[in-house]
Amino acid sequence: MPESQFSELADRTVVVTRASHQADPLADALRSHQARPVIAPAIAVVPPLDGGQPLDDALLRLEQFSWVAFTSPNAVAATLARADRRGVRRRFARIRVAAVGPATAARVEAELDRPANLVPDRNDAVGLAEAFGDPQPGDACFVPHSAQARPELVDGLRARGWAVDAVSAYRTVTPTLSDHLIADVAAADAVIFASPSAVVGHLSQIGEREIRAKVVCIGDTTAAACAEAGLPVAAVASRPSSEGLVEAVATALRAEHHPASD
Repeated sequence: MPESQFSELADRTVVVTRASHQADPLADALRSHQARPVIAPAIAVVPPLDGGQPLDDALLRLEQFSWVAFTSPNAVAATLARADRRGVRRRFARIRVAAVGPATAARVEAELDRPANLVPDRNDAVGLAEAFGDPQPGDACFVPHSAQARPELVDGLRARGWAVDAVSAYRTVTPTLSDHLIADVAAADAVIFASPSAVVGHLSQIGEREIRAKVVCIGDTTAAACAEAGLPVAAVASRPSSEGLVEAVATALRAEHHPASD
């Protein structure tokens, strides 16, 4: 997108609902186009309620799986951190890795020092399930995910005949926002959601307040979560990255000033 197409971002406030440890790249990308990010994390990543024992059990028998499928960078980070605690990180060298999209694939490469074996063209759980081939005898897939994960990946793989072991690697909780931050959020021009859990968390944080900001989503799954919550979506990123989200915000704000003619 030509730089002139980002002019709508200048001096506009944009709410970033990503977890604190993930917010900086998106906030920096917004600032690079003179937008003013409002950092209001809608989720925080914490250990699962089961204490991680099912994850430990799966990691200790990792050789039984032919694939591991990751649906978020958080899943990669939580799983590899646990693998370090159990002393089994090296076992990932012998297993094929699928990643739902570029950000997750980048985290895989950073953690394992090798690229993911499979990244679908459609960067969501449905696309990832569809990208898998039919299983061979003895094939099994390990899916470490959020405790609040949607069922599309696991259901899609099982429908194709895959044996799937899905366990919670982490869960998300909703942080409390200060009254001052809530006021900044209410006055913002746009709000960005990068996951369905962020949608749920943000709505919980603002209570009965109406969202007047333009809603921008990272992908179709998050947009569907907004639709389920009754939130109109102004734009969906064409690619699941900070740059793609910034472009989508610019598109949404530009449409505000230049609505399509009847």
